Amino acid sequence: MWLMLILIGVSSCSNEDENIGNIPSQLLKTWYMGEGTSITFNADGTGVYTETSGTTTAKLTRKAGTRATDTYPFTYSYEESTQTLTIHIDGDVMRWTIVTLSDDTLKIKDEDGELITLKKDTTPEPGIDINLLYNTWISEEQDLYTFNNDGSGSYKAKDETSANDITYEYDEASRLLTLHRVDGKVVRWTILSLTNDTMKVEDNDGQELTLTAYVNTAWIELLYGKWGVAGRTLMEFTNREGNKLFTLHEGEEMEPYTVPFKYDAYNRIYFFENENWGDGYWQVKQVTQDILSLEIFGLNGENLTIEGSMTLFRIPEPDELVVGDESLLYGDEWTSFDPDSGAPMTWQFRENFQDLIWKVDGEELVVNYTYDAESHVLTLTSEGEKEVYKITKLTDHFIYLEGIDEEGEPWYMEFRKL
Repeated sequence: MWLMLILIGVSSCSNEDENIGNIPSQLLKTWYMGEGTSITFNADGTGVYTETSGTTTAKLTRKAGTRATDTYPFTYSYEESTQTLTIHIDGDVMRWTIVTLSDDTLKIKDEDGELITLKKDTTPEPGIDINLLYNTWISEEQDLYTFNNDGSGSYKAKDETSANDITYEYDEASRLLTLHRVDGKVVRWTILSLTNDTMKVEDNDGQELTLTAYVNTAWIELLYGKWGVAGRTLMEFTNREGNKLFTLHEGEEMEPYTVPFKYDAYNRIYFFENENWGDGYWQVKQVTQDILSLEIFGLNGENLTIEGSMTLFRIPEPDELVVGDESLLYGDEWTSFDPDSGAPMTWQFRENFQDLIWKVDGEELVVNYTYDAESHVLTLTSEGEKEVYKITKLTDHFIYLEGIDEEGEPWYMEFRKL
């Protein structure tokens, strides 16, 4: 008995001397709660709660079952100033606060603060396809909610820089979605409607909220393409007829390694390897027409930790290795990124001084240079130490550099005007 159960714990009192109050005319009807239960309010301060239980017709044998109907008369009064219904039933008393009241819907809050919805007829509401929930949703306040199909998810407030994990449960009968946040806060929503792109819910205060499916397509569209250094492709993201693929180019003598990938609204990339989506992910910190900056997260025990970072340049299409006039070196700063820390570093050539200003991690170094326009060899000298590079591409936007390390292996750098 739904009504009888929520009476547990309330005190007993009498209604003999109580005025029934100015009862709203819209209240005076039979309200249905589902599953064969209803409650009727009469104009004279009386009413009846009805509960139907038992079996229905057996589908296979077509044999009719029996159904029992129990009725419980009650009296009630209404306090207009607080919109409170005081109901006396079977020697007990309960108090409901009317949240909203219309011709066809009555929403009340019981003494425990739970929101209950009653309807004027028994026509069932359209069902909720809970599979549509598994998405990322953005509220009117610009908060982000992600629901996975295993009861986990995440929540990111508009002003926060990162998301926090949540867990949730969904009760199909009541359409109640309960969210548990890491700060201990519990959010309860009743799902009113759910489609591919819109979710309407009612919170515990009776307020209706609208969330829309969120896909930040701006960054993912920029992600597609080839990425590397000095024209050498290290990785590539493609979308071919909806098939999102990531290819890693590990070296000239190694076969490219290709796996599916997916992404979420928090700019995280997940890879499908060994027939599973990996526990770790790549966090896209920045992606533009020129650069892609990433942090790599891996699972260390039960904790996700940063395992590395990188910043790569977009490989232009086509990528012609043209070395223009030396004058292109001068002017604005050229920007590259430290291969280990990912920190930006800049060069600025000063023609009149035959030096360049080298900045990295807040430090500034003045380095002398010479440039051979015929061989395209750039030599940097500082405190007797020399570094020799060959420029393989020079335009008003790009510098590609090749060098040889102490072991005779080639290495590559790239600068751009960003």
